[in-house]
Amino acid sequence: MKTYANDPFLTDSLNKILGLATLTLYGVNVQPAVDAVIDKIFHYLTTNKPRDPDAFLLAFKSGLTTLADRADESMTSYIKTLHDAALLIRMTRIPPHMKSVDSTQIASLFQKFQLKMGHL
Repeated sequence: MKTYANDPFLTDSLNKILGLATLTLYGVNVQPAVDAVIDKIFHYLTTNKPRDPDAFLLAFKSGLTTLADRADESMTSYIKTLHDAALLIRMTRIPPHMKSVDSTQIASLFQKFQLKMGHL
């Protein structure tokens, strides 16, 4: 199974969120743009990954949280943006008939993401 680190759309979405988080360091309000990126991710996963959207969302959420936690503590607005983006990802957004989370898969996805991003 491909991880989202190998998915160009999800990688691009992560880069957009990181870019938006960077803009907050200059006082730019990016919340509506972050909301839009998360909505597009949700739509993409429910449309293109109907068998396991939860696993991909959890991996993406965990990746955002990890990146926020590893950012320099002086970058408060950057960290807040990443945490806020992670909080927008709720499993309740996935229709019940599409839920099929396997915790082993989630752990594997997250570990592969961290390796891909150079965090392990």
